[in-house]
Amino acid sequence: MKTICILNLKGGCAKTTTAVSMAELLAAGFERDGIKVLKSRVLLFDNDKQGNASRLFEVYQNEKESPAAAVLKTGSMAGNIRQTKIKGLDIVPCNYFMELAELAVKGDAENTQHLRFRRALEEVKEKYHYCIIDNAPDLGMNVINALVAADEIIIPVNLDCYAMDGLEELVAQVEYIRQLNRKTRLSGVLITDYEKSDTSGAAETWLRTKSGLPVFDAVIRHSRKVCESTFYKKTPISYSVRSGAAQGYKSFVKEYLLKQEEKGAQ
Repeated sequence: MKTICILNLKGGCAKTTTAVSMAELLAAGFERDGIKVLKSRVLLFDNDKQGNASRLFEVYQNEKESPAAAVLKTGSMAGNIRQTKIKGLDIVPCNYFMELAELAVKGDAENTQHLRFRRALEEVKEKYHYCIIDNAPDLGMNVINALVAADEIIIPVNLDCYAMDGLEELVAQVEYIRQLNRKTRLSGVLITDYEKSDTSGAAETWLRTKSGLPVFDAVIRHSRKVCESTFYKKTPISYSVRSGAAQGYKSFVKEYLLKQEEKGAQ
């Protein structure tokens, strides 16, 4: 099982949209530019206390401790996985009880704090091909656990000043946490919510040529369908597969998989 963290310290960068779209496309399979992507077994781990991914798949509960919080506290996946309506896609739901779970873990001086998710995911590594972790926009104990468990990190980013300024700090923080997990690597930066302008063009050029970071060729274009899809509790792909965002995510996942094949052949 390959574990992928979707991460950015800034909110509003389409982390959840990227996580759920990637998870759905990998689980359902698709064809893009003559290349057929086969169906995979996918576990989506909602690691954001806002629970937006959980709400989308209609498994959000606000009155009791969420499965994600339980995983953080116990280091076990047992009884914490829920099915979604998409065949081959399961989810670990989250809610605001994650804050209490973080406090409990920080106060636990007897047990290792940062290996909870890694141990839990070891229990199910034979059941799934991929685990996609949708993270909160911070570096709380739950996100540190996700990074320690991750094989790869994908950073969605909007081309605005605040996001670009925060990117360097985020990469520095990731490099620091890599001391706890040397196997993880930055798979790439994904440009999201893209609207063509002179400013965004200049920002994209800098990101691709000056930042020193790997950047996916695929770009997720701005689409009002993304916002509309949330009201119907659907991913952009399920809501409007022909939208620019849905097609962009298809291109992104295809590119990601091709890079994996190239890396495996080396």
